[in-house]
Amino acid sequence: MALQDVFVGIDVSKGRLDVHVRPLGVGFSVSNEAAGYAALIARLRPLRVKRIVLEATGGYERALWLALSEAGLVAAIVNPRQVREFARAAGRLAKTDRLDAAVIAHFAETFAPRIGKPDPVADRLGEHVLYRRSLQDEIVALEHQRRRLETPALRERAERRHAALRAEVKEIEAAMRAIVDSDPAKKALFACLTALKGVGLVLACTLIANMRELGSLTRHQAAALIGVAPLNHDSGARRGYRAIAGGRRRVRNVLYVATLSAVRCNGPIREFYRRLSAGGKPAKVALVACMRKMVVMLNGRVRDQLAATATP
Repeated sequence: MALQDVFVGIDVSKGRLDVHVRPLGVGFSVSNEAAGYAALIARLRPLRVKRIVLEATGGYERALWLALSEAGLVAAIVNPRQVREFARAAGRLAKTDRLDAAVIAHFAETFAPRIGKPDPVADRLGEHVLYRRSLQDEIVALEHQRRRLETPALRERAERRHAALRAEVKEIEAAMRAIVDSDPAKKALFACLTALKGVGLVLACTLIANMRELGSLTRHQAAALIGVAPLNHDSGARRGYRAIAGGRRRVRNVLYVATLSAVRCNGPIREFYRRLSAGGKPAKVALVACMRKMVVMLNGRVRDQLAATATP
């Protein structure tokens, strides 16, 4: 008797993995550690697994994803909000870890989310990008606090802390560049991205780490993935206001800062911004349009570079 395709949903928590196999209706739990991964893989190997889906849970899913990939059981990591909205649409409002695993398995059977490949260099770069972001957040918070300090001793402490944080940011940025330079493919991609005026170290590294699909997307997919594509809000005869929504917020935030620079130093982007402003577009709307244009340009540049590299 031929094996049937099965779809696996895994709800990940810090110490436990709740697993559901659909349509077999089998559920079980293992520990979120190497021994648990081995037990899980042993149970899945005899099955004809078509798709495995995990929710992103702040990094707790990463080791499992790598273990599954090394075992040849590729898995997709999806946004928990997508799964929760899918559950509501299916009328499954109750929530426990085991029920969540069943919903994720149903999601895996219904949809085919993009499956990424392990990339240790990009992963390491992503950790540095995230750490740098946390330092920047701390700097901003300290700057706000520093303005309100009246005690000289506290102001002095704040100044020292501020200088130390700024120095650490520089060290992390140097480490980010070293990671990029250590890998020829990443170094070439970095050069391709930074060739566009307005794109610096931080945006280039953020894209390399967190937009690994760049170059394989259409212009519309690239804009939607970052969250700078205007979405329709029409109903009947009513034409609603177009607004952006969703996407990868952390990438979009870095792109926003880079676009502020690009509208000053990048000729085509500057002219595009001026033309939109002259046409009556609000400044923020024009800036988001420039962000979208930059994403499309970067996606095209990476696509062309990949095509040129693949050509014998």
